[in-house]
Formats: sequence, structure tokens, C-alpha cells
Amino acid sequence: MLVALLLPLAAGSVVLGWVWLRDHDSRRTRRVLRRARVTQVANLVDGKLACVVGIVERGDDELTAMVTHKSCVAYDTTVYFFRGQSAGFPERVEVERRLSPFFVADASGRVRVDAAAAALCNAPVARSERYEERIIEVGARIRIVGSVVREPVLDDGAEHSYRELGSTATLVGTAKYPLLIDLE
Repeated sequence: MLVALLLPLAAGSVVLGWVWLRDHDSRRTRRVLRRARVTQVANLVDGKLACVVGIVERGDDELTAMVTHKSCVAYDTTVYFFRGQSAGFPERVEVERRLSPFFVADASGRVRVDAAAAALCNAPVARSERYEERIIEVGARIRIVGSVVREPVLDDGAEHSYRELGSTATLVGTAKYPLLIDLE
């Protein structure tokens, strides 16, 4: 009799623990984003880690999110596969993260964002016990942390001598510091 009462309680604890662990990573990353000091685009320094807050502007291409089919510049879709009708731990988890290069603009300028993938920390736009999806849409106000790469903009003058017209900045993710994005 006691076993019959404790078994559902134990199973429920396991499921709650799994849900907590699943969400713990995104909460921790969100805390890092919130504590990062914001830098204006005009003040970005090559090779440094920077946090920029601004509005997402369209890049070359847009993506279509897997679950919601919304147009976006980045999405993160996680699908949980369970054995049969089991609601315990998933047998398999598949994650697809995609990012199409885009721009983030603040009052001082705009920065290009380009990475193979990014950790999206915003709340899911679609969620069930079998999947969750996060997206970043054009026009969204975001907070983004990434490594800065500055490249000179050169002008080919009539005399074929190059002169520097300034530089462009790109936020990228690295193995040590992945690109982190959250809605502001």
C-alpha cells in the first residue's frame, strides 16, 4: 500500500527534476545577459566581448521557424522524443538552431550579427511536453552578447591607392564565448 502511494510521488519528482534541469540553463544564461554591461555600437572594440541592445534589422535572408512557421532571423527548436506514451525522461532530444546574418541597430549605429548558431534565451513562442521553439523576429528589441570583429572599409580610389573609410563591426560567437540573444 505504501509503495503504491510513493511510486507516483517518486515519478512526479523525477519529471519535475527533468523540467527544472531543462530550464535551468536558459535561466542562468539570461542572468549573464542581464548583468552584462551594454556597449554602444559606435564604441565596439575589436576582439572584445560586448553586449549590445538594439532593434533587429533584416539581413540577407530570413528563415522560417520549424514549428510556428513564422518568418525570423534566428530560431531554436527542441523536440523531445519519448518511448511510447511515457511522460518520463525523453528517449532522444533533437535541437535545431539556425541564424541568418542580420543587423542590430542602436542610437549610435548598427552592427552585423553572424554566427552558425546562437543560444536564444527568450521565452518560447511555442511549447508543449514534446517541443519548444524560440525565435527572433525582425523589429524585435534584443540584448545580444558576442565577440566583436572589426574590419576596415576600403575605397579603391582612381589612382588605385586604397584608403580606409572607417570600419564595420560584426558580432560573432566563438567556441569559448557563444553568441547569446534575449529579448529586451
